[in-house]
Amino acid sequence: MVKETTMWNEFINPALMAYHMTKYATIEVILFLIMYGKEVVLLIDEPYDLYMKDHMMQIVKEVLHIRKEA
Repeated sequence: MVKETTMWNEFINPALMAYHMTKYATIEVILFLIMYGKEVVLLIDEPYDLYMKDHMMQIVKEVLHIRKEA
């Protein structure tokens, strides 16, 4: 039982990364983009629609501006 609890440190970062890469249905934005202001790029990713990229970056800029004002 002790061995299982000491292995958490090996699983936390991959689990957090997977969570941060999840697209939220309500706001339709990936949490990583909001948190860090840039997209996650993995080797298996395909480039997506440039319009969507521009739209998401505009949302990120607005969120960052709102945070500064708050």
